[in-house]
Amino acid sequence: MTKKPAVVYSNVWEDPELNRVSLKVQPGQNVLSITSGGCNSLCLLLEDPAKLISIDLNPAQLSMLEFKRAAIMELDYDDFIESMGTPFLFKPGKPAEYRIELYNRIKKHMPAYAVQFWDENQNHIRDGIMMCGKVEKFFKIYRTLLGFLYSKEDLMSLFKAENLEKQREAYATFRKKRWNALHRLLLNRAVLSLVKGAHSFAQVDFEDFAGNLNVKRTRGMTRFFNPDNYFMCLLMLGAHYHEKGMAPYLLRENYPKLKANIGRLEIFMGTIGDVLKKDGPGSYDRFNLSNIFEWMTNEVFNGIIREVLELARPGSRMAWRYTFARPRELDAENLSHLVYEPELSEQLFNQDRAFIYESFHAYHLK
Repeated sequence: MTKKPAVVYSNVWEDPELNRVSLKVQPGQNVLSITSGGCNSLCLLLEDPAKLISIDLNPAQLSMLEFKRAAIMELDYDDFIESMGTPFLFKPGKPAEYRIELYNRIKKHMPAYAVQFWDENQNHIRDGIMMCGKVEKFFKIYRTLLGFLYSKEDLMSLFKAENLEKQREAYATFRKKRWNALHRLLLNRAVLSLVKGAHSFAQVDFEDFAGNLNVKRTRGMTRFFNPDNYFMCLLMLGAHYHEKGMAPYLLRENYPKLKANIGRLEIFMGTIGDVLKKDGPGSYDRFNLSNIFEWMTNEVFNGIIREVLELARPGSRMAWRYTFARPRELDAENLSHLVYEPELSEQLFNQDRAFIYESFHAYHLK
């Protein structure tokens, strides 16, 4: 029996500001972006590219972006936000059936495969597609268990501080032993492999996932003001704290530009090699490669980089991340074409509000 496609990520858990600053998209350029939940692709549309191709091999992930694109094409801002069930901590959404009504309005803009996916998964629409991914559902389990260990007041003390300094003080005095114990129980290779697939950790050469994530949790809690950091809010609270603390494509002030540029978005099922066959060499200027190299060997990694270099125009820029794995090593041939930007990469890594990543890498073509 063929396994039906499922949404793994309904959000992209990567800070789009790192893509914006590292890629430096100029109006009129062509951009290639990994789809995942579609958020990074939509955020890069705000940079006025001539064309943005968003690629993925999972039809469920592409259906997620098709839903978001159709909603942008058809709806005003408030209904766009409502159609996805965008969660806010202090603002209740409309009844679930209203989202079904909105879906029935926007589905005319979707291809047949996406309509079929959403027709078969209308429960996701009722619940809100923004939190329907396997990763987002795992985070819900995480929050539920955390709620058994701490009172709501305890957890909210990490979000109600008046500024970052007070937040650091609250975190420093927070009783973390139970929290760390939960991480040992829940955040390990076996459990995370069930959520993301064992292949995701094929190149990870350590076992202390909990210890690694404890360090990253401290990084997030001490570097970034939680109410403004939608990554921490969605992870810990399951909702945005306020309407300004959201991904750029969700902000009201950016919606007119997003709506104006949505026709420049191409959603494509395939690999970078497939894009090369379709569009030919020298077709793209910027490449958001997400964390696709996380589970690849050096050989596979360098093969894909060669395809990227064939697609790249002079002056091209590209960026990618690693969540747990050590960075893959570029071979001599690829190194002869690419220039690493260590200062920019480190600067942006230190500004990464998503805080769960191991490293960030920005390159440009020689």
